[in-house]
Amino acid sequence: MKVEMLIYAYLAVCAAMIVFNIACIFVFRHKDKKLDDRSSAFTDKVRKQTATDEITEAHRKYLCKKLRHVNHLMAFDKTLEALYIEDPQKIKAYVEKLSAVFIYLTFVYRKKNKLQMAYFPYIIKKYQLFRGYNISIVTDVMLDLVREPALYCRENALQALYSIGDADSVIEALCILDVGAYYHHPKMITDGLLSFCGDREKLADKLWDKLPTFSERMQVSVLDYFRFCSGEYCEPILRLLASGDLGDEATYSCIRYFGKYAYEPALPQLLRFAEITDENRWEYTAITATALAIYPCRETEAILRSMLHSRNWYVRFNASQSLERQGLEYTDLVDIFEGDDRYAGEIMRYRFDQKKMREKEAAFL
Repeated sequence: MKVEMLIYAYLAVCAAMIVFNIACIFVFRHKDKKLDDRSSAFTDKVRKQTATDEITEAHRKYLCKKLRHVNHLMAFDKTLEALYIEDPQKIKAYVEKLSAVFIYLTFVYRKKNKLQMAYFPYIIKKYQLFRGYNISIVTDVMLDLVREPALYCRENALQALYSIGDADSVIEALCILDVGAYYHHPKMITDGLLSFCGDREKLADKLWDKLPTFSERMQVSVLDYFRFCSGEYCEPILRLLASGDLGDEATYSCIRYFGKYAYEPALPQLLRFAEITDENRWEYTAITATALAIYPCRETEAILRSMLHSRNWYVRFNASQSLERQGLEYTDLVDIFEGDDRYAGEIMRYRFDQKKMREKEAAFL
């Protein structure tokens, strides 16, 4: 009897799930149809406006009324996407004339729930509505969103600020994130800074001035931004690296910077990191082993050879990779292959086997 009851309960649950899925299908189809209908209505009106050089005041009022609702804003987004494919320049010119509409909508969406409010900065960023214009009400609302615990709110607001291109607002947003209680991944911050649409030189100067006041986590994001942005910061980053004022993660970022941009004055400092023998600080040696690849000379070759004998696999692997990148061949490393250290010989043999495999694949293609 108990077994039969369990079977009946299981069947009831399955039936409920089927009914729920069917209901969801009908609801979503109905929503999609309404979205398509709204998008079609917007398409007709946008086509009429783009046929002329000016946007009528009646059209602006119409948009202010309709776009107050997030469902209509989504339909308008869909309309712009479709029309953009047909004529990008015409839609860009149309959107540029809607700044007054979206300034008004800023007041509207700042009072909505967080999910709807987060969609608005996504639209700002997507169409770069305020690029080059620092409108206080817009930036203030975006900065308020940066304080929100929800990740999508913070990230969309940051993306909107990057698209506006005001360096001061971006710095203020980073300061808010830095002292906030919510974690924001450093890579997301770095990628966002790289998408900044304003004066990048001005942003870099402000970031550098603010760098000492940031936490180490934010310092890593900023230093990674400099690494991906430009090789023009070698001298100040070397001074920072030599000062010893940085934490471990920020120091790793500086080492990686000099692993991307060869800067001869940085070589002595890199060699000092390469000579660290403390096994608890193996990250310094491993990261430096990679950076030394772009500094081919007898001194770096010698220290990379010695790293092949490290007890740490990552150090050996990175050293073997750098020796290969420096152009050393099998004959140059016979002493390693024929030596007593089996691990050193195996890691170099693996490296050269990988090289041969890539060469064969390239020849086949």
